[in-house]
Amino acid sequence: MNAGPLTATRPAQPATTRRRGPHLHGLVWLMWRQNRAAFWIGLTAATAFAVYAAVQHQHLAAAIARQHLDRCAGATEPTGACFSKIAEFGATYQFPMRRPLQVLAAVPLLLGLFLGSPQLSQELESGTYRTVCTQSVTRLRWFAAKLAVPVVLTVVISGVLAAAMTWWWRPAARVMGGRFPWYDWYPFDGIGPVLVGRSVLLVVLGVTLGLVLRRTVLAMGVTLAAGAGTLLLLERVRGSLWPTVTVNARHTTAIPGPDGAWVLSDGALSPTGARVTDVPGCFGATGGYEKCMFAAGRTGHWAELHPSSHLWPLQWMETGVCLLLAAAPAALCVGWVRTRMT
Repeated sequence: MNAGPLTATRPAQPATTRRRGPHLHGLVWLMWRQNRAAFWIGLTAATAFAVYAAVQHQHLAAAIARQHLDRCAGATEPTGACFSKIAEFGATYQFPMRRPLQVLAAVPLLLGLFLGSPQLSQELESGTYRTVCTQSVTRLRWFAAKLAVPVVLTVVISGVLAAAMTWWWRPAARVMGGRFPWYDWYPFDGIGPVLVGRSVLLVVLGVTLGLVLRRTVLAMGVTLAAGAGTLLLLERVRGSLWPTVTVNARHTTAIPGPDGAWVLSDGALSPTGARVTDVPGCFGATGGYEKCMFAAGRTGHWAELHPSSHLWPLQWMETGVCLLLAAAPAALCVGWVRTRMT
């Protein structure tokens, strides 16, 4: 009895499991594992906020359409019907928006404290960085990975928050006009690219202070103080980051300019158009302030201002300033790692 033809069989291949998540290698993979909990927590919170903002945006847009508030956009006349409608709209939809805007303005400081400061200080304080430096990894490569990964995570998280808040804020800003000033620290600090730029700056600042001070709690405390000071300084110089518009008006004592403009400075004009000082005595004049000013030769008014169209140029300019400022501590870190880290 003849046996049938022999057939070759392949040996069984071991089952392979596909690794979930980003396909990273080496130092980047290590830094990702060290920061992934913070990233997923931050991204989950940002996504939840984005969903909430989308729902609020829909409610707000529906209210504007239902009440025909587009026709009343920017109304400031107290006796008009539009004024009362916008006041009611603001109490219902715009006022609850202020708290999220205030919280988002603090996001850069929180990221600098809890994502930036501990990055290097924890390893330097415990001495675990020496294990990495004994491998085939240079100290500069180790630092580059320690800085790049949290910066990328910061851009993703703050970018989601800024996009969601901007989408929620824009319809209310269009209707409220000057009654919801775009140039105040909120909403300005909580919308647009400036939230991302500020977050990157404070994370890099926190990483730098952690490297220099080598103590986590101390680095967090100094980051809090230095970060708050940096944000206040940015507030002070914001108005000078983009050229202002000069507006002159004749036969008036009112500040000229479009509704919602950010007036940086203003004053009186003489009949020849020269800028002159105000007359303090006219504020309590019997015949009225304007009549007194005209009699004193103050027949016009001037203003240096940013119209509402300057919102996004100012946002992008401040973002650029933040990124340039972040380059300075990053360069300091490179020099420190090369020469002083032992």
